[in-house]
Amino acid sequence: MAPCTGFSIARFFPAITRKLYKHQHRQFYQRCHIASMHMSENLDSTLEKIKSSNNIFLMGCPGAGKSSVVKPLAQRLGMEMADIDDDVLEPYWNMPVSKKLTEVGDETFLELEAQVFLEFKPVTTVVALTGSQPMNNDAMAHAKRLGVIIYLDVYENDILNRLSAMKVNRIVGFNEDANMEDILHYRRQFYEKHYDIRVICEPNDTVSSIAEKVYKAYTNFQAKSGYISTRDKSFSKISNFLNIAIQGLAPDGGLFVAKYAHPYMNHSQWQRLVDLPYNECALRILEQWVSTDDLHQTKLRSFVDETYAGDEFASKDVSPVIELERNQYLLELFHGPTGSFKDMALQLTAKIFNYASKMERNALKSLVLVATSGDTGGAVMNAFSRHSDNADVIVLFPEDGISSIQKAQLTSFDHPNCKALGIKGDFDFCQSAIKSIFENKELESLYADKFGYRLSSANSINFARLLPQIVYHAFSYLLMVKHRHIPMGQLIDVCVPTGNFGNILGAYYAKKMGIPIRNLVVACNENNIVHDFFSCGEYNISNRVLHKTASPAIDILKSSNLERYIFEAGKKRISTANLFDELEKHKKFEIDCKSELFQTIQQDFLTGWCSSDESLHTIKDVFRRTGYLMDPHTGVAKNVADQLSLGSEVPVVIAATAHFSKFSEAILDTFDIQKSSATSKPHDLMAKALTLSDFPKKHHRLAQDVALPRIHTEVLEAKQSHIIAEIEKFISRKDSPIK
Repeated sequence: MAPCTGFSIARFFPAITRKLYKHQHRQFYQRCHIASMHMSENLDSTLEKIKSSNNIFLMGCPGAGKSSVVKPLAQRLGMEMADIDDDVLEPYWNMPVSKKLTEVGDETFLELEAQVFLEFKPVTTVVALTGSQPMNNDAMAHAKRLGVIIYLDVYENDILNRLSAMKVNRIVGFNEDANMEDILHYRRQFYEKHYDIRVICEPNDTVSSIAEKVYKAYTNFQAKSGYISTRDKSFSKISNFLNIAIQGLAPDGGLFVAKYAHPYMNHSQWQRLVDLPYNECALRILEQWVSTDDLHQTKLRSFVDETYAGDEFASKDVSPVIELERNQYLLELFHGPTGSFKDMALQLTAKIFNYASKMERNALKSLVLVATSGDTGGAVMNAFSRHSDNADVIVLFPEDGISSIQKAQLTSFDHPNCKALGIKGDFDFCQSAIKSIFENKELESLYADKFGYRLSSANSINFARLLPQIVYHAFSYLLMVKHRHIPMGQLIDVCVPTGNFGNILGAYYAKKMGIPIRNLVVACNENNIVHDFFSCGEYNISNRVLHKTASPAIDILKSSNLERYIFEAGKKRISTANLFDELEKHKKFEIDCKSELFQTIQQDFLTGWCSSDESLHTIKDVFRRTGYLMDPHTGVAKNVADQLSLGSEVPVVIAATAHFSKFSEAILDTFDIQKSSATSKPHDLMAKALTLSDFPKKHHRLAQDVALPRIHTEVLEAKQSHIIAEIEKFISRKDSPIK
């Protein structure tokens, strides 16, 4: 490509945000600090649409292979190609880039490089940027206006080896007192700030392999992400990520799923994530599911970092993996503010929801309706009260169907935007009531026109809530590798206590993404309808009675996320809409046990179940052997894992979904500890249970919450009309802080 012509001085901002660690660079980097802030402040959350010029800009460290990848990628896409160093800067300056850098020095070089690039206006071209261009915000804003920026995230050792082989000893920021590794590490913050698509490269990756990865990432990006309903028979109505985060449930009553193929990484790519902290892993996983068109990675990063890199979670690993016994491991998911696995997703979901509401610029406020079997309600109220300023929350819970600690946590939560309503019914009624309200178009219009509200959901039926659950299942595997329990590529089993099927579905998606999981194991209590379905293909609630058990969070007969899985497994071989219409009308549906679909279903999951007595016996037995005290839901999963001899062939990771103290009454009963009338209050029960074990450690915030008095005292009959009346009373209140 010919060099640029018609050059003129353009406005620029040096973009180095902080000093290098070497003393002689201090003043230069500090002078540049203020100018660098403009880009992060002004970056909109959604990517400006690709212009008709349709350019691709390859970005990465010196030695990342950008110049080598340009040619095969351009040929594959039928595009022009350009290397900024070779085809733009050197012809314009009439000298090698390295000579220019030596001649003018770092600061002036960055300014001159940006000035030349701002006059560069390619069309339908694959462009290899220089390694230093991302350090200038104006240059990167220019690239963003002209096309899509793809970050070649190359293994650092490979880069250092290439630079050494190329005898590169002069790049911006390099001198005799600054080694190349420090410079590359420092530069990474600029690459992380500017990309639209990240391509994770394998160690020792070849040019052709990287070009293929870039090609797939770019074509997927061009196809655009999108989400369709499980009940959309035409597969035509597509929503974007921010829309589904707000809507929760699809307009036709179905659940949103990704329209296009699931992202996938091979073992070598996953190996690149092993030493990363939870927030960095979460970003790399979630950005593959969420198009930067919908939610730009810079905004996603800020949400992920705020959620998982701060003090929201008591463990530095966020969701640590604990070695229990006999090749069995526990994935502790209860270190969030409310002591259950629901915090893992909801603390992030609330931030995304709030942002989506603001971006939509809709005058309507949001009413988040939630049905809880114990844990979801408290987690939703905690997350949305702290991270969303445009939403009211109403939680329905079975008054006599959750633990006394869970009820105390729910009903003592004091925030003007939150309301908890006890229902004289079971969880399935609460969930069905909310779903029918969502499907009632007259109520939808009434809430919007009269009260200025639109409905949304934060249960795992909301796909934006489900996606973060993929992360902790993937991260548990990476922790197993990091702590050398297994080598990368070793198969494991994953066993999850299951009711609404959201948690195990997160593990299913992690497996689809390439995490080496052999068996996904569904562990049920006496409400074992999911187990029966996977055994014979019939889902029949017409003759079932919901049992109250010691594991109330999985006391569920209508397993909502099962619809999502059947849709994914069906691959258009069956109408999910028809199946769940049958369930609504006749309380049952059936999949032919001889069908190809049913064979797929049985290959995807193993199942088992146990009684409350059996799970509590397991808790006591494990405690006596190991000193570890599990909650009743984890006890169900551990019992099923033992039934199936999990751990005998490959390691098994058991999801520990709640801190044992949330179920203090059941724990005290398990150990035959007498409860007097003086110790019947929730905080007294918890205090007594906590004397049994400090493995796992006490959950301090939970202990504080349950000591508060009950302020949500309403208990309603299990009637839709009563619920609707209470909703209207709440959203019409005069003292609402939401304007």
